[in-house]
Amino acid sequence: MNTRYEQALNCQQPDRVPFLPAIYEHKAWFVGKTPSDVCRDPKLLTAALLAEYERVKPDALTIGVDIYNVEAEAVGCKVTYYDEGNNSVPSIGHEGAILQGSDDVTSLRLPDPRMDGRMPLFIEAAKAMVKILGKEIPLRGAVSGPFSLAAHLAGPQKLFLLTMMQPGIVKELLGFAAEVIKLYGNAFIEAGCGVVMFDSFASSDLLPPEMYRELVLPPTRGIVDHFHQKGARNIPLIIGGNTTSLLEAYLGTGANNILCDVKADPQEFLKRCSAMKKAFRRNLDSALFLESSPADIKNRAMRSLEESNSYPGYILGTGVLAYGTPLTHIAAVREAIDEYERAPAAGQ
Repeated sequence: MNTRYEQALNCQQPDRVPFLPAIYEHKAWFVGKTPSDVCRDPKLLTAALLAEYERVKPDALTIGVDIYNVEAEAVGCKVTYYDEGNNSVPSIGHEGAILQGSDDVTSLRLPDPRMDGRMPLFIEAAKAMVKILGKEIPLRGAVSGPFSLAAHLAGPQKLFLLTMMQPGIVKELLGFAAEVIKLYGNAFIEAGCGVVMFDSFASSDLLPPEMYRELVLPPTRGIVDHFHQKGARNIPLIIGGNTTSLLEAYLGTGANNILCDVKADPQEFLKRCSAMKKAFRRNLDSALFLESSPADIKNRAMRSLEESNSYPGYILGTGVLAYGTPLTHIAAVREAIDEYERAPAAGQ
């Protein structure tokens, strides 16, 4: 399969700019259920993914709902789910963290994706989707990045404090997190899926870039290399926020698709990514889809496309779309993409 998404990842000229809206909890809306329902039922999750494919027509599908919770729950963290009628995303609060002291990292147990937490549920859905759509669209299993998983295991505030007071403990915890992520990602790859890694807790809005380079980059690079060795060619790494100051380290992770989020500098990403022939996804602000008309969204999407300078590795995406986002607003982006006339890429 050589889809336009994969062509963009390889910085080859696709027939049009790929569109990857960030649809996670919004999947549940397509089947009239809550995120807490869909993320705990493989049949509902499969139905929601199929509905997303039919109604949105994205250029890749992500098998994930509450994307930062699954590995942490399998290790032992407590996830809060919500009753019928509550469309909130399941969450892990401070009380759900399991790392209580600075010396008990060694007490943490590696999970088994075949039996622990909801890992088997998402792998089951992945296998079902591979059978149904595996020849039609790229499928990616959602895994956490190492810093985001560590933040759930220890609690975000405690982890950030440890980065300043006891960085050795953080390195140990990140090493454990990396092994958990490898196990979960392996299961997706064995099911016939790709992998997409999410690590927005490591955003430079929260973590200084020099600390990212010292603590987070090595295990992240190790995870990416591991998945490549397992046969996954394309490993997107999603870090939200203004990552412009993090860009050099971000590119150093080995991921071949990185995120230029709403607050990041698209021209800096364009310059650096084109020099290295790396793909990047440019996000439209998710608030647009709640506060603006379809015409306004289409105009903003067109401006983003024009800013791409016809770069073949450019992918248009969105911030995380809220549960219930109208389809007309998502379709407005597709209309802009369909109408956009991209000039031939340099050298072609």
